[in-house]
Amino acid sequence: MRRYMMLAAALLVAVSMVAQDADPVLMRINGKEIKRSEFEYAMNKNNAATGAEELSVEQYLEMFIDFKLKVAEAEAMRLDTLPSFVDEYRSNRAQMAEPYLIDEGFIEREAYKIYANDSATIGVSGFVKVAHIFKPVQQQDSAKADAEAAALMRLAYEKLQGGASFEEAAAVAGVRPNMLQPFEIVRGQAYKEFEDIAFALADSTFSQPLRSPAGYHIIMKYGSRPFGQYAEYRGAIINMLEQRGVRSAARRARGAQLAKEMGGHLTPEQALAVEDSLLESKYPEFGNLMIEYHDGLLFFEVCTREIWDKAAKDEKALAKYFKKNKKNYKFEAPRFRGAVVYANDPQDVDSAKILFGKAPLDDYRAIMKDHFYADSTYTIRLEMGIFSIGSNGWVDKLVFGQGEGGKMKRGFEIVDVVGNIIEKPESYEDVRGLVVNDYQKHLEAKWLKKLRRKYKVEVDREVLKTVNNHD
Repeated sequence: MRRYMMLAAALLVAVSMVAQDADPVLMRINGKEIKRSEFEYAMNKNNAATGAEELSVEQYLEMFIDFKLKVAEAEAMRLDTLPSFVDEYRSNRAQMAEPYLIDEGFIEREAYKIYANDSATIGVSGFVKVAHIFKPVQQQDSAKADAEAAALMRLAYEKLQGGASFEEAAAVAGVRPNMLQPFEIVRGQAYKEFEDIAFALADSTFSQPLRSPAGYHIIMKYGSRPFGQYAEYRGAIINMLEQRGVRSAARRARGAQLAKEMGGHLTPEQALAVEDSLLESKYPEFGNLMIEYHDGLLFFEVCTREIWDKAAKDEKALAKYFKKNKKNYKFEAPRFRGAVVYANDPQDVDSAKILFGKAPLDDYRAIMKDHFYADSTYTIRLEMGIFSIGSNGWVDKLVFGQGEGGKMKRGFEIVDVVGNIIEKPESYEDVRGLVVNDYQKHLEAKWLKKLRRKYKVEVDREVLKTVNNHD
């Protein structure tokens, strides 16, 4: 074990020394080094994904620093030690590392072996597509039963000779249409008596009645095709092999190969463990992918805690923010704040208008339950919200005098509205989505100012000049 650990350490040092020369440090954030390749990987991926105008190096630099500052804060909060984070990261890293720890050539070779074997047995004759009228006759059946089946098949054959369809001929023999579905066979899949005739028939022709150990058949041959090229079957063969556990065998093969390359002193399992520990430094694309995944998990967790949840759930803060920035929120056209009421009793509608009155929308459900709920059912139905013209047919007609109305609720005969027209937002609830979005931006800006003061950011401007501009 000691020799195994020393080998792993030595290999890691060797790989790291080579990587340092080829991949200089671009920046340090809170003392943590960030290589040029990581920045290039992130910037190029961002530019490719947005589909918009590509960001320059300087433009992306500020976005990247903001992102890394949030990750640094997440690490300072020890979010990377949470069991949920550790489990998710380890599980996904194992999946992403899998292609590097198996012998893909092994899988390919195993797949081609199966193809070559099938090609040798099927390739000469290929496939034939047939259907058959079939009357089963068991060995224990009487001679009379055998003769009756043979007679029915002769009648069916005569029908076919007379121009009847395959289905019509089958009906004479008492065979249902659902038993006539075409199927493909290759040599060795059916009785020899059946195969010899099926492969000898010309396309679109039928046979005379023939006897196999299973009974009597009249074969209709629809066509044939040769055994295809490897590429046609490769996907299906590999799927079959994976269901049989071929990746475990490929992993063992890779372990044996690595153990040999490492001098033969390690078991295949130990050699795989060494290789696994070197993946991030040995394969830059894998290293950058894992950094992206690691930081992405932390970014999501810390932003949820520091921005997204606070902005979405702090009702008092949203109300305060709206009040302070009320001038920034306007309607392009008046809106209706209230509800569409469906009922069967005009008195329920009148009561709804009185009870809901100018009550906040948030109180509508409670009022409805207190006054319109009896015998386990509601006597009215509501569609509540802030409605713009075009968002609800009944609001358009009954409030704004436009259109023909909407659809009635099943089981109700009366429809009316309760609420009032508002010319501009009066509460953050009237424009909640916009307020939440703006408040998130406000919180993020304050947070980033704090992080910029808290963590030291150092950028090597000479290395920055070489981004996407080096051999």
